[in-house]
Amino acid sequence: MDDNKNTQTNTAQSSDEALQSFLNREQNDEKKPEKPSGSKLNKRVIIIIIAVLVVAALVVLLIVLRSQPKKMNENETTAVADVSLDVDSNGEHIVKIALDENGNIAENGSGKLLNYVPSDISRIDVENSSGSFAVLSTTPEGEATVYKIEGFEDYPMQDGIADEIASSAAAAAFTKIVSADGNLADYGLDKPRAVVKLKFHDDTSAVIRVGDEAPGKAGTYIAFADSSAVFLATTDSVEPFMYSVNKFISLAVTDSAEESDNNTFTSLTVSGTRYDDPITIVPNTDEAIESAYIVTEPRRMYANAIESYDIAGSVRGLYAEEVVCVNPSKDQLSSYGLSEPYATVKASYPDTEITLSASQADDNGSAYLYSPDKNIIYSIQLSAISWAKTSVEALIPEYILTAKLDKISKIDFTASDDKYSFDVSTSTELQDDEEGNTQDVTVTRAKYDGKELDSDYFHIFFQNLNGIKNTGDNGSGGSEVMSFTYTYNTDRAADTVTAYSTGSAHYAIALNGTVIGSASKSYIDSLIDNPSLLIKGDPVPNL
Repeated sequence: MDDNKNTQTNTAQSSDEALQSFLNREQNDEKKPEKPSGSKLNKRVIIIIIAVLVVAALVVLLIVLRSQPKKMNENETTAVADVSLDVDSNGEHIVKIALDENGNIAENGSGKLLNYVPSDISRIDVENSSGSFAVLSTTPEGEATVYKIEGFEDYPMQDGIADEIASSAAAAAFTKIVSADGNLADYGLDKPRAVVKLKFHDDTSAVIRVGDEAPGKAGTYIAFADSSAVFLATTDSVEPFMYSVNKFISLAVTDSAEESDNNTFTSLTVSGTRYDDPITIVPNTDEAIESAYIVTEPRRMYANAIESYDIAGSVRGLYAEEVVCVNPSKDQLSSYGLSEPYATVKASYPDTEITLSASQADDNGSAYLYSPDKNIIYSIQLSAISWAKTSVEALIPEYILTAKLDKISKIDFTASDDKYSFDVSTSTELQDDEEGNTQDVTVTRAKYDGKELDSDYFHIFFQNLNGIKNTGDNGSGGSEVMSFTYTYNTDRAADTVTAYSTGSAHYAIALNGTVIGSASKSYIDSLIDNPSLLIKGDPVPNL
């Protein structure tokens, strides 16, 4: 290192001396001024330019030489500690550090404490601030190593976590020998943060102790066997030794359905301290209505499409952020806010039943989630479990009623003294397309007093009926303003939607006699004009 530094300094000094010599030579070569001729003047200019260029080049060279980083001595990057590995009479691995005649470390540097591969390990016992656990290892012939946590054999493991511990332990390494005989308390090794005991298939064993982190994030102190020698290891290589048993448990809270037919619940109920009354949702099996789900409790209504799909998608195939507690006690359930859950979902599927409970979320949107089937408490974002934050208001459908036109046989419309009755029929007909190919086409026709109506205008009218948005402002209404009834060509009973005046900018809306929300007054007033335009054959505006 010093030789390189001296070489750079000498080079810089030589550059300075060359520059000074050049300038002195220029000064000594000058003669008594005399009026230069044209050629002499040009020569003088050229010399000056060359001198300037040379000076500039020397300055740049000097800057480059002085700004170059110091190169590390090759021995510093490749130094290997002079240590020897051995096994004592008890079959425990030990390390011996070579010392010089003065008792100092003969050759410091990096090295290994063990030379194994993970499949050589049969058992790993870990004790740290989070508790203690044992990793059991088996490697079937020709197959990958399989790990199990003793006492947790029935729990699904998270991939890769046991491999991290086994890999770090099997080839335990250090970057530096800190002391051949240190005061362990100075390095946090008198009371280690972690103790890792290894057993190998060759009937030998080893012990690794993890102490404090070194200053300046230089690494972490470790000790080997029962020796007082202190080594420095990279922090990430010993980090797996600090894991808790919870780290190994799979983050899969619920399994996904193996068959698509089992993806949809047959019934889902949400309850808990968040809700005044339980909310029950079931799939809509009526082919005449486009809604996917129906709210049956605490009041019957078609469920908001977005909200109900979010709820349906947050039960099966659910993954948590972290395993918090395995086999929790009653006190632990209480401490995590799960003895009286903020929200509980019970969902029945064709192939299984699932129950999950959630605590109230913290300011960061994180909640505790308990699976009684697995007896595990997880940490999860509230946004991932929509059933724990839903409400009756959130489930109010965006539209009052969304029927399918091909399932309707009649529409009766009433506004004040005006009454209209439209007969609707849907059939499949053979028609030729633009290329002359014959294909089946579904055709819907509407008639008023036996007269067929313009198909495009009628479709717009029907879309306007289906497009009545529910603003969700419930309340009793006054006098009836408008109503329409859908009569179906299926077994479904007729549906009647009624608008009532409220003295505000919204009309109360009832479905089959029950007020379920409200709608814009201006929208309903415009809708009232649709039937008269339709029967006259005038364009019907798309509301």
